[in-house]
Amino acid sequence: MMSEPDPDPQKLLEQFVVNNADLERLESLLNQFNIFEAVGMARQEIRHSHFLAFLLNPNASHHLRDVFLKTFLKRLLLEADNATVSPIEIDVATLTDTEVRREWKNIDILLVSPGSKIVCAIENKVDSGEHSNQLQRYRQIVQQAFPDYRQIFVFLTPQGSLPYGEADQAHWSAYSYRKVAEVIDAVCDRHRATLQPEVCALMQHYSTLINRHLMEDSEIAKLCRDIYLKHQAAIELIYKHRPSLETEAYELVKRLVKNTPPDQIIFIHSWFQRKILSFASTKWHDLPFQQAGTGWIPKPMRILLLQFKVEAPILKLVLILGPGDLTTRQAIFDALENRNILGFTGGRPTSDQGWPHLVERIISEDIRPEMFLSDIEDDVQHFWQQFLTDELPRIDEAIVQAFGPYEQ
Repeated sequence: MMSEPDPDPQKLLEQFVVNNADLERLESLLNQFNIFEAVGMARQEIRHSHFLAFLLNPNASHHLRDVFLKTFLKRLLLEADNATVSPIEIDVATLTDTEVRREWKNIDILLVSPGSKIVCAIENKVDSGEHSNQLQRYRQIVQQAFPDYRQIFVFLTPQGSLPYGEADQAHWSAYSYRKVAEVIDAVCDRHRATLQPEVCALMQHYSTLINRHLMEDSEIAKLCRDIYLKHQAAIELIYKHRPSLETEAYELVKRLVKNTPPDQIIFIHSWFQRKILSFASTKWHDLPFQQAGTGWIPKPMRILLLQFKVEAPILKLVLILGPGDLTTRQAIFDALENRNILGFTGGRPTSDQGWPHLVERIISEDIRPEMFLSDIEDDVQHFWQQFLTDELPRIDEAIVQAFGPYEQ
C-alpha cells in the first residue's frame, strides 16, 4: 500500500492563516494593549514580586492604605487549613504600619506589622520550583527573627500548587495567581468610586496579565490548545523555522552598538556564523598602538577590540587582546591593571600569540531554547547603558593615558 505524500508546506500555512476564527480571536486578545506585557513582565518572577509588594504596601502611592493587604490576607486565611490568624482578626486589625520587605534574607516578600504582631512571608514561584529546603529555611529564619509574632507563610504559584514536603505543607498555605487576580478585581469593583482611575487601570491590566499568561484554563490557553490540535503540522513547521534566541540576542546587541553615537563607539565587524560582534571606542580605535595587531581573521588591523559574544547559554562582552607585539600587549595590560574595571581578568600576556580576554562581563546566562528575547532584553539594554556610562570611560582613560590622546 502506497503511503500518502507529505503535505505541501505552503498549503499547510495557507490553511493555518485563512479563515481561522480561533487564530483571529487569539490575535485579537493578544493585541489588546497591556502595560505589563509591554515591559516584558509576563512570566518574570521578580517583576511579579515587585508589583505584588507594591499592592500589599499600605503606604504605597496607590492610596489604598491597607485595603488590598487585608483583602488578600482575609481571603487567604479563610481557605487555609493551617491558619494561625483568623480572617476576623485581620479585619479588625490596623495594618497601616505594615513594612514590606523585598528579598529580606532571600524571602521574596515579607510583611511585618509591629502593632498587630503579625508577620507574613510570601514565596513566589512563577516558573521555577523549590530548591535546597528553601521553604524550611525561610520559615526558620522568620521564626527566629520574629518569635513573638503570629506567623503566616504563603506559597504563591500560578496553579496554587502545594509545597513538596509534608512539613512545609503543614506550615505554608498554597495560594494561586487566580486568587490574586480575584482579589484585585474585587478591590477594584468595591473601591472604584474612590480609586484613582490610573491605579484602577493598572490593577486591571495586572489581573488581565495573570489570566492571559499564568492560567492553564484561560481563554488564551484554550484557544492555543484548539489551534494546535487543528493545525499541528503547520505550527510544527513554523516552530522548526523560528528564529533562535542566539540569533535574536546577536541582532539585539548589533542594534545597540550601531545605534550608539559615533563619538563613543565605532562598529568594526560582525561575524554572524560565530555570533561575534567587534567594535571599539572612538577614543582609541585609531591610536598608533593599534597597528601592532596581527593574526585576526578577518583583519580589522587592530590589536585591541571590544566584542559581544553569544555562546549559548551565555551572552558576554569582552575586551579582547589580539596577537601582536608582546611589548604593546603587556603595555595595554599594565594600563588597565589597578583601574577597578569590572570584569578585569588579571591575565598578563606572556607571548605575542593568543586572544586573551582582558575584561569579561557575563550579561546573561539565559540564552536557551525555552527563553524569549523579552526575558533578557531589558537586562541587556540596562547593561549596555551602564557600560557606556561607567565602565567604558575608565577603559578609555587608561588607554589614552598610556598611549596618547586621540587626534583627529
